[in-house]
Amino acid sequence: MGGTGRRILGPRAPATVPPLPYHRAAPPQRPALPARVPRGVPGRRHGSGPRRPGTPLAQPEGDLSPQAGYTGDVSEPEEIPTGAGAPLPKDDLAALIEESDAAGLAAFLRLLHPADLAEVFAQTDPEVHWGRLVEALDDERLADALAEMEGAVQEELLAFLPRDRLSRLIGYMDSDDAADIIAELPEALRQRIVSRLEEDDAEAVETLLKYPEDTAGGIMQTELVSVRKDQTVADAIAEIRRKREDIGPTLYNVYVVDDENRLVGFLPLQTLILSDDTRRVEEVMEPARFFVTPDVDQEEVALIFAKYDLVTLAVVDEEGHLLGRIVIDDIVDVLEEEADEDLMRMVGAGEEDLVYSDRIFRISAYRLPWLIVTLFGSIGTGMVMWLFKSTLDRVLALVTFMPVITAMGGNVGTQSSTIMTRGFATGRVDTDNIRRVILKELIIGLTMGVACGSIVSGVAMLWHGDPLVGIVVGIAMVGAMTVATTIGTLAPAAMKRFGVDPAIASGPFVTTANDVIGILIYLGTATILLKVMR
Repeated sequence: MGGTGRRILGPRAPATVPPLPYHRAAPPQRPALPARVPRGVPGRRHGSGPRRPGTPLAQPEGDLSPQAGYTGDVSEPEEIPTGAGAPLPKDDLAALIEESDAAGLAAFLRLLHPADLAEVFAQTDPEVHWGRLVEALDDERLADALAEMEGAVQEELLAFLPRDRLSRLIGYMDSDDAADIIAELPEALRQRIVSRLEEDDAEAVETLLKYPEDTAGGIMQTELVSVRKDQTVADAIAEIRRKREDIGPTLYNVYVVDDENRLVGFLPLQTLILSDDTRRVEEVMEPARFFVTPDVDQEEVALIFAKYDLVTLAVVDEEGHLLGRIVIDDIVDVLEEEADEDLMRMVGAGEEDLVYSDRIFRISAYRLPWLIVTLFGSIGTGMVMWLFKSTLDRVLALVTFMPVITAMGGNVGTQSSTIMTRGFATGRVDTDNIRRVILKELIIGLTMGVACGSIVSGVAMLWHGDPLVGIVVGIAMVGAMTVATTIGTLAPAAMKRFGVDPAIASGPFVTTANDVIGILIYLGTATILLKVMR
């Protein structure tokens, strides 16, 4: 989502393609930045993927000479890196914004990729620097940067921008990005901005706003090229030229429809270019094998992209009418979003944007319930120990291995729950193979329990010189690790069965449950063996 720079309300310049990675023996000839902006170690190349706020900003490659419009100090810095794309420190970035004149700042910003422009806003002070940045950027460049921003920074810029200019920026965005931005606005402002769009664009945005943001409809865009199956290859090429201003650089396929706009196939660009102009589209097209409806979850859409190596996917309604398309750059965002979401849920930390915001009380309120769960779990562990106090009084050496039992049970349980959660997320675990996966994990848990139990049993015997302690610790280790694997495997499966995100079953829940059960197995085994052997 974002970064294509599609212009809805006017013509656009040809998109700039980021340079491909390359290797070279000698340091490159690079432009000098103002003397107050020293360079550090090589950083990320432009266009290589998304970054989090706070990571170093890659300096632009290009001409910053006075002839190119830059009027600031261009004296040579003390250090020149050998890499392409050195980081620009936050303090020096602020100095550049504060000390450059308007023309120099505009020249510098023109050389940055939209993702790097978004990073400029993330690394600077809204009250001090954003005013100059907004003035130095034209509407199209600022719109591209806005679409690339992380949630918290994007929300802050939306509140910062004048309403009239925000309305203009929306007009430069792809329909999916425009819908995402408008969805974050208050209802009154949302209606005001939509009313200023052209009729077709307003209709497209309003249609996308009806779909949940985590579905295929929520991430699709309506900008595409479609032709009827009875048209010629020349007609398809002409249609591409007619819509070039809307599509931008993300054209991969031309969709083929019938007279009622039902999807029947698609034309890859390579096929289109190599085919004779007079041939009919239906003669050279490929059948429509892959498509989704708007209600399909975005995670499932991502799995389809991964399984079939797609770069674009059509979205159709229940009757097969073509509604829009999903492109690969949106799926990259989805994969990152889903991975972050699962990771945060596994540790009970909440949404990523919330975690890294300054909302201390809200963050605490979200994380506290999980900590309370572990608190009561720890209290439960203490109660179990108290129930077996007579056993501990008789063999005090058992206390020394309690941390080992709980730690190993927690470790193997977390491994199993993570494997199951990840398997559900990637589609490698489903209803067809879940029993086999669960059985496999149980056998693995038993195998690892026997191995670890044998080791810790030998250590216990040598340490305390008491065979009983070694036997108790060994048996308990096997039981605790096997049960921990069972819980770690079944908990996500049960959550999935009842429609709950399996990631919630990981982390604190599994660890706490395994602590209580591990101690119960350990001390229960010790009590039984003491009665039998002594």
